Amino acid sequence: MNNTEYYDRLGIGKDASQDEIKKAYRKLSKKYHPDLNHEPGAEEKYKEIQEAYETLGDEQKRAQYDQFGPAGAAGQGGFGGGFQQGGFGDFSDLGDIFSQMFGGGFDPNRPRKGQDLQYRMHLTFEEAIFGKKTTIKYSRTENGQTKQHEVSVTVPAGVETGQQMRLAGQGEAGINGGPQGDLFVVFQVDASKDGFERDGADVYLEVPISFVSATLGDEINVKTVHGDVKLKIPSGTQTGTDFRLRGKGAPRLRGNGNGDQFIRVKVEVPTKLNKEQKKALEEFQSATKSKKRGFFG
Repeated sequence: MNNTEYYDRLGIGKDASQDEIKKAYRKLSKKYHPDLNHEPGAEEKYKEIQEAYETLGDEQKRAQYDQFGPAGAAGQGGFGGGFQQGGFGDFSDLGDIFSQMFGGGFDPNRPRKGQDLQYRMHLTFEEAIFGKKTTIKYSRTENGQTKQHEVSVTVPAGVETGQQMRLAGQGEAGINGGPQGDLFVVFQVDASKDGFERDGADVYLEVPISFVSATLGDEINVKTVHGDVKLKIPSGTQTGTDFRLRGKGAPRLRGNGNGDQFIRVKVEVPTKLNKEQKKALEEFQSATKSKKRGFFG
């Protein structure tokens, strides 16, 4: 089966690496985020991009999608609206099938674990970095009836889109006195409103600087997810130069400390000059030409 729709949504080929998938997702999610793009259809496009990344950004789901399409990815815990039932199925019935095949018989009264459930939690960029405590509500079967259930969730600092957390015993009721199923909370992280982009624990930000600051050097304030810091710009800095702020990135989810933040400067050329500014630049240009003539002479 040729399944390319999710790849087409991200504008990549089926042989794309995980790094290429992440880069395509970051670029498109920022472009179509409803808070940043108010054009008709942008929100729907954003949702399609999220859906594609949630599958292709996970190696296991991607493999299932490549072989079976969206249905295969959903069978491995795919995404729907809010939360899903059946995404993490109870495979205990397979034991009944093998038992029948090999003469063990089938016991309909044996205790069986309840169905697992899935809940998709939306997080802001900052919430994903610093974590938070919250209470979620979802429907599950209790005492033979479908009820609204509440559970407290502590979101760990440093989570990313597609990662999930298992809450044992928060799924459907067990069968014949069996244990409760589990609840899998799957995280969906929104794009940053401040222009931050993220790759694992590292954070990236493009910062504009003036032509004068780049030429003469300067000290400027730059944003980090931890607050503003001072950044020294050396004289002669070129556009596209990267600066590293160690430890100013996101917490490492399964490690110690934080990642780094990378600042990429973009030198802005003025489009309008007053008489004094124009005269100063003309004198600078003249001095530069004179110096070149003297050198070659």
